[in-house]
Amino acid sequence: MIYECSNNHICFSKDDLPNCAMRGCNETTIVISQININWFYKINKIGLCINKNDLHKIIEDPNMPKEVKKQIGKIFFNL
Repeated sequence: MIYECSNNHICFSKDDLPNCAMRGCNETTIVISQININWFYKINKIGLCINKNDLHKIIEDPNMPKEVKKQIGKIFFNL
């Protein structure tokens, strides 16, 4: 699932994530999508967090699989 906290952190996690997993942040999260993007779990088995302002880097990364870019684009259509 994809979560967001009030500090604009986006977390991708297979598990229930009531609090942000970004290092140094413990804010409460809300689910913004039920979709799991399994590719992120190849980087880290438990998930990944990124600043919302940095999501465009996923789309711009030439090494990122097209399917991942497509999924991110559907959820965060303003990128």
